[in-house]
Amino acid sequence: MSFKTASPLLVKLLMVAALVASASLAQAKSVPGDGATPVVELMPLTMKYEVDLKLTSEQISALDAYRKEAAPGRIAIQKKIIALRGQLRMAILDNAPTAQREALMKDIADAEVAHFKGRERCVEFMRKALSAEQFAQLKDLYLTGLR
Repeated sequence: MSFKTASPLLVKLLMVAALVASASLAQAKSVPGDGATPVVELMPLTMKYEVDLKLTSEQISALDAYRKEAAPGRIAIQKKIIALRGQLRMAILDNAPTAQREALMKDIADAEVAHFKGRERCVEFMRKALSAEQFAQLKDLYLTGLR
Protein backbone atom coordinates (compact mmCIF):
# COMPACT_ATOMS: atom_id res chain seq x y z
CA MET A 1 0.00 0.00 0.00
CA SER A 2 1.31 3.48 -0.82
CA PHE A 3 0.36 6.80 0.71
CA LYS A 4 -1.63 7.49 -2.48
CA THR A 5 -3.89 4.47 -1.89
CA ALA A 6 -4.05 4.62 1.92
CA SER A 7 -7.12 6.12 3.57
CA PRO A 8 -6.76 9.65 4.96
CA LEU A 9 -7.22 8.42 8.56
CA LEU A 10 -4.51 5.78 8.15
CA VAL A 11 -2.13 8.35 6.65
CA LYS A 12 -2.79 10.71 9.58
CA LEU A 13 -2.25 7.92 12.12
CA LEU A 14 1.03 6.94 10.45
CA MET A 15 2.19 10.57 10.40
CA VAL A 16 1.37 11.01 14.08
CA ALA A 17 3.17 7.77 14.93
CA ALA A 18 6.24 8.90 12.97
CA LEU A 19 6.25 12.29 14.72
CA VAL A 20 5.88 10.68 18.14
CA ALA A 21 8.65 8.19 17.37
CA SER A 22 11.04 10.88 16.15
CA ALA A 23 10.24 13.11 19.13
CA SER A 24 10.80 10.15 21.43
CA LEU A 25 14.17 9.41 19.87
CA ALA A 26 15.21 13.06 20.13
CA GLN A 27 14.30 13.13 23.82
CA ALA A 28 15.57 9.65 24.67
CA LYS A 29 18.87 10.94 26.01
CA SER A 30 17.26 13.57 28.25
CA VAL A 31 14.06 11.84 29.39
CA PRO A 32 14.30 8.43 31.08
CA GLY A 33 11.86 5.63 30.45
CA ASP A 34 10.66 3.83 27.36
CA GLY A 35 7.49 3.04 25.45
CA ALA A 36 6.47 0.32 27.90
CA THR A 37 6.76 2.57 30.95
CA PRO A 38 3.58 4.42 31.98
CA VAL A 39 3.82 8.12 31.28
CA VAL A 40 3.86 8.78 35.03
CA GLU A 41 3.18 6.38 37.87
CA LEU A 42 3.69 7.94 41.30
CA MET A 43 1.20 6.22 43.60
CA PRO A 44 3.17 2.97 44.09
CA LEU A 45 6.30 4.95 45.01
CA THR A 46 4.34 7.11 47.40
CA MET A 47 3.20 3.98 49.20
CA LYS A 48 6.66 2.40 49.12
CA TYR A 49 8.44 5.52 50.44
CA GLU A 50 5.73 6.65 52.86
CA VAL A 51 8.24 6.87 55.75
CA ASP A 52 11.02 8.52 53.70
CA LEU A 53 8.56 11.11 52.39
CA LYS A 54 7.42 11.76 55.99
CA LEU A 55 3.75 11.59 55.04
CA THR A 56 1.31 12.75 57.68
CA SER A 57 -1.66 10.61 58.70
CA GLU A 58 -3.91 13.09 56.85
CA GLN A 59 -1.87 12.68 53.67
CA ILE A 60 -1.92 8.89 53.99
CA SER A 61 -5.71 8.96 54.39
CA ALA A 62 -6.12 11.28 51.40
CA LEU A 63 -3.87 9.09 49.23
CA ASP A 64 -5.78 5.98 50.27
CA ALA A 65 -9.12 7.60 49.44
CA TYR A 66 -7.81 8.74 46.05
CA ARG A 67 -6.50 5.25 45.24
CA LYS A 68 -9.82 3.64 46.15
CA GLU A 69 -11.70 6.15 43.98
CA ALA A 70 -9.37 6.15 40.95
CA ALA A 71 -8.18 2.54 40.77
CA PRO A 72 -11.35 0.95 39.34
CA GLY A 73 -11.42 3.42 36.43
CA ARG A 74 -7.69 3.04 35.76
CA ILE A 75 -7.90 -0.74 35.81
CA ALA A 76 -10.93 -0.70 33.50
CA ILE A 77 -9.22 1.54 30.94
CA GLN A 78 -6.06 -0.58 31.03
CA LYS A 79 -8.12 -3.73 30.42
CA LYS A 80 -9.93 -1.96 27.58
CA ILE A 81 -6.62 -1.00 25.94
CA ILE A 82 -5.34 -4.58 26.18
CA ALA A 83 -8.58 -5.96 24.73
CA LEU A 84 -8.62 -3.42 21.88
CA ARG A 85 -4.98 -4.12 21.03
CA GLY A 86 -5.79 -7.82 20.87
CA GLN A 87 -8.74 -7.14 18.57
CA LEU A 88 -6.56 -4.94 16.34
CA ARG A 89 -3.81 -7.55 16.26
CA MET A 90 -6.25 -10.17 15.01
CA ALA A 91 -7.94 -7.72 12.60
CA ILE A 92 -4.56 -7.01 11.02
CA LEU A 93 -3.56 -10.67 10.89
CA ASP A 94 -6.96 -11.69 9.50
CA ASN A 95 -6.94 -8.86 6.93
CA ALA A 96 -10.19 -7.41 8.28
CA PRO A 97 -11.67 -4.51 6.32
CA THR A 98 -9.65 -1.30 6.51
CA ALA A 99 -12.54 0.58 8.12
CA GLN A 100 -12.68 -1.98 10.95
CA ARG A 101 -8.93 -1.76 11.57
CA GLU A 102 -9.00 2.05 11.51
CA ALA A 103 -11.93 2.13 13.93
CA LEU A 104 -9.97 -0.08 16.33
CA MET A 105 -6.91 2.17 15.98
CA LYS A 106 -9.03 5.20 16.83
CA ASP A 107 -10.59 3.41 19.81
CA ILE A 108 -7.11 2.50 21.08
CA ALA A 109 -5.89 6.08 20.64
CA ASP A 110 -8.95 7.43 22.51
CA ALA A 111 -8.47 4.92 25.33
CA GLU A 112 -4.76 5.76 25.60
CA VAL A 113 -5.58 9.47 25.86
CA ALA A 114 -8.11 8.71 28.61
CA HIS A 115 -5.39 6.73 30.41
CA PHE A 116 -2.90 9.59 30.04
CA LYS A 117 -5.46 12.02 31.47
CA GLY A 118 -6.04 9.75 34.46
CA ARG A 119 -2.30 9.63 35.13
CA GLU A 120 -2.17 13.40 34.81
CA ARG A 121 -5.03 13.81 37.32
CA CYS A 122 -3.13 11.60 39.76
CA VAL A 123 -0.02 13.77 39.50
CA GLU A 124 -2.10 16.90 40.04
CA PHE A 125 -3.65 15.28 43.11
CA MET A 126 -0.17 14.43 44.41
CA ARG A 127 0.99 18.00 43.82
CA LYS A 128 -1.85 19.23 46.03
CA ALA A 129 -1.69 16.50 48.68
CA LEU A 130 2.09 16.63 49.22
CA SER A 131 4.25 19.55 50.21
CA ALA A 132 6.49 21.00 47.51
CA GLU A 133 9.48 19.29 49.14
CA GLN A 134 7.72 15.92 49.33
CA PHE A 135 6.64 16.16 45.70
CA ALA A 136 10.17 17.07 44.59
CA GLN A 137 11.54 14.08 46.51
CA LEU A 138 8.90 11.79 44.99
CA LYS A 139 9.66 13.10 41.50
CA ASP A 140 13.37 12.43 42.03
CA LEU A 141 12.62 8.88 43.23
CA TYR A 142 10.47 8.27 40.19
CA LEU A 143 12.97 9.60 37.66
CA THR A 144 15.84 7.72 39.32
CA GLY A 145 13.85 4.50 38.99
CA LEU A 146 13.41 5.08 35.25
CA ARG A 147 17.13 5.39 34.54
